[in-house]
Amino acid sequence: MPAQGFRRNIQPLRVMTEAEAEQIHTTSLSILEKTGVIFQADWALDVLENAGCQVDRQSRIVRFPPQLVEACLARCPRIFTARARDPQRDLTLGGGTVCFSHTAGFQTIDLDTFTPRPPTRQDYIECVTVLDALPSITHLSCYPYFGHEGVHPDMGILVSVAMKMRYSSKHQFICYQKGSEQFAIPMAQACGTEVTGTVTATPPLMWAEDALNVVRRMVQAGFPLATVDGYTLGATAPATIPGEVALANAHHLSMIVLVQVMSPGHRISIGHFASVLNMSTGSPVFGDVGAAMSSMVFNQMWRHYGIPCGNGSPGYVSAKTMDYQAGYEKAIGVLMSALSGADYILFHLGVSSEMTAHPVQAVLDDDVAGMVGFLLAGTEVNEETLAEDVIHSVGPIPGHFLDSFHTLKHWRSSQYMPKCADRLTYPEWLEKGKPTALEYARARMQSILETHKPLPLTPAQEEEVERILREAEAYYRGRK
Repeated sequence: MPAQGFRRNIQPLRVMTEAEAEQIHTTSLSILEKTGVIFQADWALDVLENAGCQVDRQSRIVRFPPQLVEACLARCPRIFTARARDPQRDLTLGGGTVCFSHTAGFQTIDLDTFTPRPPTRQDYIECVTVLDALPSITHLSCYPYFGHEGVHPDMGILVSVAMKMRYSSKHQFICYQKGSEQFAIPMAQACGTEVTGTVTATPPLMWAEDALNVVRRMVQAGFPLATVDGYTLGATAPATIPGEVALANAHHLSMIVLVQVMSPGHRISIGHFASVLNMSTGSPVFGDVGAAMSSMVFNQMWRHYGIPCGNGSPGYVSAKTMDYQAGYEKAIGVLMSALSGADYILFHLGVSSEMTAHPVQAVLDDDVAGMVGFLLAGTEVNEETLAEDVIHSVGPIPGHFLDSFHTLKHWRSSQYMPKCADRLTYPEWLEKGKPTALEYARARMQSILETHKPLPLTPAQEEEVERILREAEAYYRGRK
C-alpha cells in the first residue's frame, strides 16, 4: 500500500489563465527549437539525433522539433509508484496527493548557540531515524547532511544512501558525484527497493556528462528519475517569473525527450528549485516570496502537462536560526506550493539555506506540514456538517454547543492539533516555566529517538551493503 501523503480535496490555485499557460509552453518550445540545450555526452547526442533532433557536434547543442517534444510529453506516466524497502511505504506521485520530504545541509548546529559544526555519525543516524518516524514525510530526499566526520568526500553520497537504507524503510531519492550511482543502484537492489535518481540541471540550458550518465544507468535499472533545475531569477534566468519558468520548462522538456526516446513510459517527475538574486550582494536569496510565486506558475504549467512535479524552494530559507523569519519564510513557500498543485515538496529539516540542518527543525516543520495537509483536505458541506437540526435545538443564548453529541463527534475534524505549539493559557504558561516551541520540539525528538525502531536490514542485506561500500572505497582510491 503506498505511503499516504495528504489528499488534495480542494481545487489547485490558478495564478494564470490557460491562454497564458499556453504562451509559456509555446515559448519553451521556441527555446528548444531555436536556441537548444547542451548535452555533454556523445551517447546522448546519438540518441537525440536518431530521434530527429538537430545536433551540432562541435557545440553539443541539440535543437528539438516541437512535434517530438509533444510526443514525448504524451508518453510520460501521469501517476506512478516507486518501491520502498517496506511495501507499506511505497511512494505514489501524481493523482492529487501531496507528499513531503526534507532538505539538506552541510552542517548541523548546536541548539544552544546555533553555531554550525560538522555532523558526527551519530548525528546522521539520529537525523535519519527522526525523518523515518515523522508521519508527514512520505520519502527521504538526498543526503540529509553532505557526509559526516570521518567520511572521505568521495564516499559522502554512498555513505548517505547506506545510512538511509539502514535507518529508514521509506523510499529515497539519491544524488550523485563521480559515478556514485553505479554503486547506489546495486545497493538498492540488494535491499529489495528502488531509489529515484535526482538529475540536476546546469543552468542555463545544459546537462552535464555526470547527470546524463545517471540518466542512462537509472533507465537501464528501470528506476524512476526526477529532474531538478535550480534557476536564479536575474542571474541564470530572466528576472521575470514567466521568462524564468519558460526557460526552466524548456530545460526539463529536453530531458523528458531523452528519457522517453530511450524508454517510452519511463517514470519521471519534474522538480523546480527557484531562487531570486540579492542584487546588493550577488548571492541567491532563499525563502523569498518571488521564489514562491515562481513555484506557483511552474506547478500550474506541469498540471497543464499532467506530469508529477515537485518544489525544492520551500524548505530552504535565509533565516539563520529557528526564529520568526524562518517560520514565515517556510510557511509562505510551502503553503503556496501545496495550494498550487505540487505533488511533492522538500520542506523539513533545513535551518539556514543549504548550510545547516537539524532534526529538531524537522520536528517543527512536521507541524506546519500537518496544518497544510489539513487545509488541503478542505471541508465537506452536507446535512451533517451544516448542523441545522443542532442549531435549531440549541437556539439563542443561553444555549451552547459544548454538551451536544454533534460537538463530541466532530470537533477533531474542525481543528488541527500541533505537537510542538504552545496552547496553554497565559497563566498556565507562566506556571510551567514559559515553554517554547523549540523546547517542545527537542522533547519530541528525544521521545522519537527513545521509542522509534526503524525496520532493520536483514543480515544478508547488511553484508551486501558493506561489500558495496568497500568496493566503492577501492574504486575511488584507485582513481586518485
